[in-house]
Amino acid sequence: MNTHNTEFRQLVNRNRMHGTTLLEVLMAVVIFIVGMLALTHLQGNLTRSSSDANMRTVAASVAEELIEEKRAFEVIETTAGKKAYDDIVDETVTRTRGNVVYTATIDVTPFYINPADRTSMSKTPYSGGSTKSDLKLVEVAVTWSGVDFQIDESASTSGRMGSGDLRFASVIPAIPSLNNARVAAENDGALGYPPVDYTPGTAPDIVAISLGNNKFKESTTPDPVVRRRDELVETWFDVITYTSNASGASFLRREEFASVSCKCTLKSASGSGKDGRQPTRWTGAAYSEQPLVAKAYGVSASNQQSQYCDVCCQDHHDTGGGPNSYRPFAGSFSGNHPHYNRNNQGVLTLAGTNDTYLEACRLVRKDGFFRVAQDFELRSQLPIPQNYLDQSGEISAYSSYVTNAVSDYYAGQPWPAHNLSFDGRDAANPTQLPTTDTFQTSQQFRSRGVYTDVASAALQANLYNCFHAAGDRDLCEVPQANSALELYPFFDVQLTKLARWRETSGGASIRVTNQEIETDNTHSRGVASLVATGNPQAYSKIEKGNVGLISIAPVTSSPAAQYSDERLFVKAVLGITPPTGPTISGTLTNAGGTSSKVASVSGTGATCTRPDNSTFSCVINFPLIGTPVLEVGNYYTKNMTLIACSPNLVTLSSSQGTNNNNTWTRFQLPTTATSNITITINNFPCPATP
Repeated sequence: MNTHNTEFRQLVNRNRMHGTTLLEVLMAVVIFIVGMLALTHLQGNLTRSSSDANMRTVAASVAEELIEEKRAFEVIETTAGKKAYDDIVDETVTRTRGNVVYTATIDVTPFYINPADRTSMSKTPYSGGSTKSDLKLVEVAVTWSGVDFQIDESASTSGRMGSGDLRFASVIPAIPSLNNARVAAENDGALGYPPVDYTPGTAPDIVAISLGNNKFKESTTPDPVVRRRDELVETWFDVITYTSNASGASFLRREEFASVSCKCTLKSASGSGKDGRQPTRWTGAAYSEQPLVAKAYGVSASNQQSQYCDVCCQDHHDTGGGPNSYRPFAGSFSGNHPHYNRNNQGVLTLAGTNDTYLEACRLVRKDGFFRVAQDFELRSQLPIPQNYLDQSGEISAYSSYVTNAVSDYYAGQPWPAHNLSFDGRDAANPTQLPTTDTFQTSQQFRSRGVYTDVASAALQANLYNCFHAAGDRDLCEVPQANSALELYPFFDVQLTKLARWRETSGGASIRVTNQEIETDNTHSRGVASLVATGNPQAYSKIEKGNVGLISIAPVTSSPAAQYSDERLFVKAVLGITPPTGPTISGTLTNAGGTSSKVASVSGTGATCTRPDNSTFSCVINFPLIGTPVLEVGNYYTKNMTLIACSPNLVTLSSSQGTNNNNTWTRFQLPTTATSNITITINNFPCPATP
């Protein structure tokens, strides 16, 4: 019995073991099938995700391509056969890439810079300003619909791979940098800068520096805006590069600069602050915005100062010295450069966290917005007399000095001393009071300065690729540049009303004006007036960095502010009898059909007479005060509109009156002896000058 029971139990156990094994196999099969289904689903999702990522990459490429096509305009006004700035308007375009159709909706918003303060912008033109926008905001929205997922060459899924949309935006200025006109991916035409008409400035205030090949560079006169006198100031100027020939002048490039002084509050002086930008730097083709880094920062301490103090206070901080510092000329320092406040006694004291401090920044407009750039660095300051740079030969000599000095500097050589010849440069050749040409007892001295940027690695690479890479111009970002001078970041600036002027200490022979800076240059600086006989010297002093261009007191004591203090030699002689002024003479006649009545002449700043019916003569009064003027009048004839005309003189104003007393024409007289001037009474208007 026990034996049977034992066998029975063994048989049952064997049967149970066989059933358990079969169930496990079935469960394993189920798990495997579920896993394979999940893997198949995952593979499909991976394929979809990969395809979606690829389509987004292509969409971004399409948007960039379209924006670059917009940048590459050739002219401003709409012109047949050319891409124009005016043609950048709203539109919808499609591009097909890999059987996918990408639809781009382009929205264009024009912006106008306020001509009154140049600090604000509007979507509509300002009253009295240009109706041509200064820049356009181009927003591109790219959408697409995916394709079927291919199983093999003959079959595909019934579903789509998905759709999507991306949005991009960019600012396009009306006057682009040289490298903005690039060839787009699908447009290999030869594109260049837009030939925008430009009227060069007038010497001696604005001097054109020749770059060779009929290209020139000049800086407009710095224009200050005073927020609070001698403390919170903005100063603006443009640097224009243009081409000039017999048919006129056209823009090549414009850089717009501003210097601002601010009061800020220091945050996280230890350096563990929030993100701020490294200085915007010149690459040879354009100013390049640098990345954000974690560093100390500041915030504007007042809303009664420049709107650009926000970015100035925030970004003008360093993480260390070297080429990426804001003050590369100020010597070595570790970490952020120090910031200072001025106490009640005018002494600069070091600022700590949450302290107020003084700041001075250099700004450059980048894609329509101002960014903080590396500090200005004055390389050369040159005080000159009033009449220097009046002649073309003097301008040419000054231009050569600037370009030769700049070339030496960027070649690693010391800045050379100037070798220019003008009155006042040394004691043996002084400028004079009274002036020898006009015999005025006062003279407006002038000062010019040359500023440079640091040659960044990007600039050095660009210079090498453009001019030293075995002629491989394909590597050059500015292939239309003919010389390195076009890529060097230098600026010749008039500093007359920004420099501080003084006469020799204790001297009494001249007095030189040095009024506090005023908006629109309404203040007087550098005007020397004769007081007594002597041999004085006039000094022009300016801080070499950002502070110099906003004419405020220093904002740092370590490193100490550096100055350029140059002198001009003067010979002052009191009591000289003015010589007889030059004589301007000629004929005055009536044109056929007009009145035969003899006209009268009179002068302002000149003594004018009519010796007979057909001639006139004017003697310029010395000392010369203002512009000498000749007035011709008393030629009224009833029922006939008459005017005095001259191909030799500049017409200042005229009146076609109703009687002899209010009919006249005024001419500007030259200040050197001139004969054979012709003045004719004509029917209005004057005939065209041949």
